[in-house]
Order: sequence, then C-alpha cells, then structure tokens
Amino acid sequence: MSDTDDNRAERAANLFDLRRIIGGVFTAWGVLLIGLGLFDSDAEIEKAAGVHINLYAGIGMLIFGLLFLLWAFTRPLGQELSDSEEASGSVGSDDEGTRRPGDSAG
Repeated sequence: MSDTDDNRAERAANLFDLRRIIGGVFTAWGVLLIGLGLFDSDAEIEKAAGVHINLYAGIGMLIFGLLFLLWAFTRPLGQELSDSEEASGSVGSDDEGTRRPGDSAG
C-alpha cells in the first residue's frame, strides 16, 4: 500500500476507535451529572442518605472519560498497530505455524 492509503486507513481506524467513543460518552454524562449534582435540592440529597451522589458520580465519570480520551489521543490506533507488528516481526516469515497430522515436515 502507498503512504496515502496507509494514512487513510489510520484515520478511518482512529475515527471509529472505541476508546474515543467510550471516553466521549463518559465525559458527556459526567458533565451532565456534575451539573445536576451542583443544583440538587436538599430533598434530593436526603433521598440519597445525605450524599451528593450525582456530583460524586459525575466527577468519577468525567475523570474516567478524560482518561480514555487521553489514552486514545496519546496512543493513536495506527501507532499501536505498527508497534505490535514490529514487536511480533513480519507475519508468516519464519515457516512456523500450526502443523496438522499429515503435513510434511520439510
């Protein structure tokens, strides 16, 4: 493949990277829950045994989502794929693999 095809494949892989999708969803829900938690009424806080559960859950979800996004943007999927290929060597180059009964050893 040429360089432009490789770049196009990497961009497509990164576009649908699940880490970005999961990170975006958790970040959005975290921001929403933080907003709800900041403006909870005393009655809602009492329902939750006196705990600002929306605020704490929102902070946790926001941190989790931002960590996923940080991971996705600092280690793009194309880079991880090329690193794993370099670590394993070129595939199928050493004539080792699964041998079935009846295969010749030669």
